[in-house]
Amino acid sequence: MDFIHYFTNEELEAVLTGWQQAYPRLISLQQIGESYEKRPLTLLVLTNQDSGSDLDKPAVWLDANIHATELTGTTVVLHIANSLLEGYGKDERITRLLDRAVYYILPRTNPDGAALAMAPNPKFIRSGVRPYPFEDKQEGLHEQDVDGDGRVLQMRLRDPNGDWKVSELDARMMEKRAPDESGGEYFRLLPEGLLESYNGWIIKPAPALQGLDFNRNFPFEWRPEGTQRGAGPFPASEPEIRAVVDFIARHPNISAAVSYHTFSGVILRPYSTHPDDQMNTDDLWVYQRIGKRGSELTGYRNVSIYHDFMYRPKEVTTGAFDDWMYDHQGVFAFTVELWDLPTAAGIKERKFIEWFREHPVSDDLQILQWTDQNAPQGYVPWYAFDHPQLGKVELGGWDLLYTWSNPPLGQLEAEVARNVNFALALGEMLPHLSVLALDAAPLGEGRYALRLVLENDGYLPTYTCQQGKTRAAMRPVIVELELAEGMALVQGKKRSELGHLEGRSNKVDVTQAGAFSPTDNRVMAEWVVSAPKAGSLGVNILCQRGGSIKRVVNL
Repeated sequence: MDFIHYFTNEELEAVLTGWQQAYPRLISLQQIGESYEKRPLTLLVLTNQDSGSDLDKPAVWLDANIHATELTGTTVVLHIANSLLEGYGKDERITRLLDRAVYYILPRTNPDGAALAMAPNPKFIRSGVRPYPFEDKQEGLHEQDVDGDGRVLQMRLRDPNGDWKVSELDARMMEKRAPDESGGEYFRLLPEGLLESYNGWIIKPAPALQGLDFNRNFPFEWRPEGTQRGAGPFPASEPEIRAVVDFIARHPNISAAVSYHTFSGVILRPYSTHPDDQMNTDDLWVYQRIGKRGSELTGYRNVSIYHDFMYRPKEVTTGAFDDWMYDHQGVFAFTVELWDLPTAAGIKERKFIEWFREHPVSDDLQILQWTDQNAPQGYVPWYAFDHPQLGKVELGGWDLLYTWSNPPLGQLEAEVARNVNFALALGEMLPHLSVLALDAAPLGEGRYALRLVLENDGYLPTYTCQQGKTRAAMRPVIVELELAEGMALVQGKKRSELGHLEGRSNKVDVTQAGAFSPTDNRVMAEWVVSAPKAGSLGVNILCQRGGSIKRVVNL
């Protein structure tokens, strides 16, 4: 595997097929749906099939590339999958994970958009290729490669009323004109593109022809186009999102999830729409502890979307994957924004969104100098171009796709590798049911006292989080007895609900003084069975989030 690489759809399918042939007992492929353009949505199911089926094991969900140009996530999840496959039987931790858990991995949620981004003549869209909300192009500037060089850069036009000027720090670089500045040479900066219905005077941004945003299409506080752009005509209207929603809804064994995006180098957690004081306190504390562990393993900060990653003050985003997973499904879900060019250039602890509105021009120089040394093709010197509508302009500036949106190839492998251990750690945190004791003691006259003690040896409880309980997103632990012919129950029920078992996540105090660790992760059930002819009976333990177990007891 080469992880200094961005994978086309064709390369991705070849990798997955090759893995299935090489590791038939560890990986199966499922087509969970098709994209708008009928490309397959191929899901990896990674687990040791000899130790049980995937639905009988606790699960982690990973997905990537829901937004068209955010290609890095695909390479990340392929690296995670490769680590699991190559490590099984060699690495004790990975072997344990695949024996007792499952990873559901969707490497590319948006194959149509990725195909456009990686085409020889690329086009950058937010998500899906279906025209939305209208079938025709709207008036204004539409971003595209106008000179056919395979890049979508920037355009600059000289204009005495422009808001940009050439920087004194570096003549290639543009900086903002001061509010009271006059008398110099000024420019307008625009994305490279063409204008629809141009009248020779008015330049304005056009609503995108392909204006869908898949991460606004999930059924959490969904709002229509007039209040939430890109959300689609109704929740899960798009085939890609409908396939994800349908699969997850039918797999209640999922307790943890990560959706990989770019960029900012941050681990984001819900809510997008509510402050922390409106989240269940116990769940908030667990979210923060898991996020902190993620920060230790990746080097990314972990923050609240509402408090630290809002695009505009007082304007929340709705219909997001992580909100839906937590609020509706009771899953601890994160959005990981991979890669951050300012951070790579040495600009630390910046405010993720506010920085784009306010920062010293020295930051821009620092980023440009880093790019010169590490990705010299990433910033293109300005060159003259005769635009078919605007006349003489200059093209140049940032090649955004492989500088800001995704790491330059030289930085890709390191960026990808730093995310593997957090994904493995989430697998270690899953609830996991085990049998602590199962025995039958003879009472005489063909009767037996049957005792079962179960333990959750995972970090998370068998209900994952308090929100999972609120939504009744999973069933409690159930035990069923299978009695052989001639056996009868004298005491107890054939099918019993044992409730939920805690893990370690509810034990939050870190001060040793006064510490008390109860055994609330265990439960005991007892029966009296009449079995005049002895024999054996089956004990089936059903736990949607912690894994299901089958045992046989000889009487």
